Amino acid sequence: MDSPQDWEGLYRSAVPRVYRALLATLRDPMLAEDALHDAFAQGLRRPPAHGENLPGWLFRVALRRARRRRWPFSALPAAVRASTDELALALDRLEAGRLLALLTERQRALVVAHYYLGLTHAEAAALFGVRPGTVSATIAQSLARMRKGASHAL
Repeated sequence: MDSPQDWEGLYRSAVPRVYRALLATLRDPMLAEDALHDAFAQGLRRPPAHGENLPGWLFRVALRRARRRRWPFSALPAAVRASTDELALALDRLEAGRLLALLTERQRALVVAHYYLGLTHAEAAALFGVRPGTVSATIAQSLARMRKGASHAL
């Protein structure tokens, strides 16, 4: 990303997807929104390495920012908010939100990165600074916990 125009294009294309991934992980719309804006600001100041998976990079940076609980940016466009309302309804209907809530933040982040953002275990490992085996084990433990939670609801 060399210019602000490149970042604007990335913003338009990646925000809805990355925001929904953050929302599913953090379970707090305001925190997810602010963390995402903060990640974009970080990218403008210090762009990621060339060839980096940019949605994955934004997701990782935003998660780190969310842990610091910073709140300095303005609201997302209404169209993005409307799509998150649809997501919230879908999560409620499918109970995926309830099952994701059973997981720790780290487990949710890895599950969402893998299944929603489509990152491979190796890509997720590189983004989160862990080994691919750790990603595999964490996702397996997460799925087991979600299955157990689903069976208790019956």
